[in-house]
Amino acid sequence: MRNKERLKFLHQQFLSGNLSAKDLEELFDYFQTADEQILKQLISQELNLNEQDLPAAREEEIVLGRVHTRLKRHLKPEKQEQSIGRNIEIYRIMLAASVLICFCIGVYYSTQKHTITKVTTQTSLVDIKPGSAKALLKLDNGTKINLDDTHSGLVTQQGNVIVAKNGKGELIYQNKNKSMATSAVLFNEITTPRGGNYSITMSDGTFAMLDAQSSIKFPVNFTGNERLVEITGQVYFEVKHIYNQPFKVKVNGQVIEDLGTKFNINAYSDEPNLTTTLIEGSIRVSKETESVLLKPGEQAITDFNKGHILVQPVDVNEFIAWKNGEISFKNGTIEEIMRQVSRWYDVDVHYEGRLPARKFVGGISKNADLSNLLKILEFNNVHSKVVGKVITIKP
Repeated sequence: MRNKERLKFLHQQFLSGNLSAKDLEELFDYFQTADEQILKQLISQELNLNEQDLPAAREEEIVLGRVHTRLKRHLKPEKQEQSIGRNIEIYRIMLAASVLICFCIGVYYSTQKHTITKVTTQTSLVDIKPGSAKALLKLDNGTKINLDDTHSGLVTQQGNVIVAKNGKGELIYQNKNKSMATSAVLFNEITTPRGGNYSITMSDGTFAMLDAQSSIKFPVNFTGNERLVEITGQVYFEVKHIYNQPFKVKVNGQVIEDLGTKFNINAYSDEPNLTTTLIEGSIRVSKETESVLLKPGEQAITDFNKGHILVQPVDVNEFIAWKNGEISFKNGTIEEIMRQVSRWYDVDVHYEGRLPARKFVGGISKNADLSNLLKILEFNNVHSKVVGKVITIKP
C-alpha cells in the first residue's frame, strides 16, 4: 500500500472504530515504513478538525482516548491466535501501536503552536535496548544465584522446599512435604538490577512481581501466626489469603496487611511518596499510630518526610501499567518519566537548563527501544543527547 488516499481512508476508519484486523495490520505496516511527515500530518489533521469544537484539554483527552480504545478493541489477547507465527505478528503490531499512541501525544503538544518540530534527537549508534527478566537470588547461607543465567527446572532445595524456574522464567517455591516440621526459618532475598524485573510465587502460593531496582526478602517456608515479607522499590502482589495467617509487607517503617488482595507498592527512595494501590480485595496500611483501610480503586500515599497517610481514589491501571508491560506517564512531569526510564533502561539522566513544567499523557511499550521515547520528547521540544549510558535532557 503506497497510496496517500488509501492511507487517509484507513486512518479515518481506525479512529472511527470501523477498521478490520487485516486493515489494521496494513495501516501499521505502512506507518513502519512511511515518511514520518505524512504520519504527523494525518494525526495533526485529525486534531485540527476537533480543535474548532473542543477546548484544548478535552481535545487531548478525547483523541488519545479514542486511539487507545481502538487498539484495545482490535488487540484483545483472547482473540489472538495461539500459533507462534501469529504471536510474533501481534507482538510486532503492538509495538507499532505503542509508537502510534506516543506520536499522537507529541503531535498534540506541537499543534498547540500550530507547528510540527523536526526530530533531531541525538542517540548513540547502538540504540539502548529495554530491560528484561533478570535478578539475583540470595539464599539463607549467603550463596548467590544469578537467575537470568539459570535454565528452567530445579534451581535449589532448601529444607523441604523446592525452588524451580518454570518455562515463563518465573521462580516457584513449592513445599515438598507440608507435614514435615521445619527446624529453622530460612530466608531468601531476590534483588532486581536497573533494567531488570522478575516474578516469583512463594511457598504459600502468593505471587509477587518485582520492578527494576527492587527487592523482596521472605521466609522459604511460612511458619507462625503471620507471613511477613520486606521489600524495597516497587512490587506487585497477588496474595493467597489464609484466614489464620495474615500476609504482611514491611516497607520503610510502614506495614501493609492483606485481607484477600491484589495490590501494588511503590517505595522507590527517589520518589517523593510511598504509594500503596489496591486493585482487588482489601488491605490495611499502618504506620506508627496511624492506620487506614483501603477499598479497591483507592491509594494510600505516605510522604517520606511527614509520614501522614492520605487516601485518594485513583485509576489503578495507571499504577500497574509497569506490570502489564508499559511505561506510563499519565499526568507525569519529565522528571517523573525519566525516573522510570532510568530504572528500566539502566541509564543515568542529567538535566541542563530550565525544563518546561508541562505534564505528559500516554505511555509506551516497555519492549520499545529508548529512541522511541526520545522521539516523543523531541516532539514536545524536550531535547536529548545520549552518550553511552548517560542521557542529557535539555529544553
